[in-house]
Amino acid sequence: MQQTILYNATLVLPDRVLHDGWLLLEDTIIADLGTGQPPIGQNGYQYIDIQGDLVMPGLIDLHCDAIEKLVEPRPRVLFDIPTALHEADYRLACSGITTEFHAISLDDQEFGVRSDSFARDFARILQETREHTLIRHKLHARIELSSAQASTIVEQMLNDQLVDLVSLMDHSPGQGQYRTEEEFRFYIARTSHRSPTEIDELIVHKREQAKLIPQRIEQITALARHAKVSLATHDDDTATRVEAWPALGVSISEFPTTEEAARRAQELGLTVCMGAPNVVRGKSSGGNLSATEATRKGYVDALCADYHPASMLGAVFTLAQKEILSLPEAVNMVTRNPARAIGQTRLGTLEQGNIADLIQVRHSPYGVPRVQRVFIDGKLRIQSTL
Repeated sequence: MQQTILYNATLVLPDRVLHDGWLLLEDTIIADLGTGQPPIGQNGYQYIDIQGDLVMPGLIDLHCDAIEKLVEPRPRVLFDIPTALHEADYRLACSGITTEFHAISLDDQEFGVRSDSFARDFARILQETREHTLIRHKLHARIELSSAQASTIVEQMLNDQLVDLVSLMDHSPGQGQYRTEEEFRFYIARTSHRSPTEIDELIVHKREQAKLIPQRIEQITALARHAKVSLATHDDDTATRVEAWPALGVSISEFPTTEEAARRAQELGLTVCMGAPNVVRGKSSGGNLSATEATRKGYVDALCADYHPASMLGAVFTLAQKEILSLPEAVNMVTRNPARAIGQTRLGTLEQGNIADLIQVRHSPYGVPRVQRVFIDGKLRIQSTL
């Protein structure tokens, strides 16, 4: 049995902070914890002095598409998926993320990294490499509801047990994230470099497909329920839209764009998840709901990286330093709460019997939290010598 004692630690528990704390890790679990003098072990115990730093659960990120920029850092400049995944693995670990849900889009009207073919390739490679990575990598399948092929492809992927989370997206112009056609045009032109004619054709296609969206929602939610995979929605903008989701098995509302939608989602028992970069930057990149203000009002349950992994830990300290949340409450937003949203009860908290995914965090001289050590399944995966 591998036994490790972390001592002289500041432990962040779900409801309090323990100073001069210690943790006993036995193989893959947290066997015990306390304060003061750590247990005196038998031969073979490994002792690690945490030097007063914070120890908290490893961060659980339900949504991040940063892998796209590692595969395609510039338009039509592509790197292979294993190379991108290897780089992502280290970046995520150094950001304190121990469980990552890579948000991969399925949309037959897109190309490159936001296409059905890329999603299938990524899922296969992720499955092949999971046993050889630093952290836990999961697949979050983002289904564009205007896609004619997405439901068929996600059914295949669910049957092959390649998908860990499904979200429903409707990026049609005139609702959700793109409240006007002009906003939609600007986004597509900026991100895909399509010509005005191509954008016109895409808008026509999305409007034609809109009539089929209710049927696709029924199909995809039924598939996810059958596979026992958690369901999320994306960019909810009204209370009326939110009210349809619980009956379909949806448990997470990602990035609600209005306070009305966030408040109603929470009232109905959905986990409201917003972007950590929104908190760190102080505003939404799309001009939508402020995550900081929504959190202040109590409408946010969890934060995700969205597109910037380092913001997960940054958001924790931003919320705590502004006294919007206590430190344990802020840590719960990126650990316990996302874990519970996907039905995980043994991840996300420093509690006896839980899986030993945890991180050591130190305040750096330049004000940014720095991850010193990362443990996954009780094993030291990353260590800084600074």
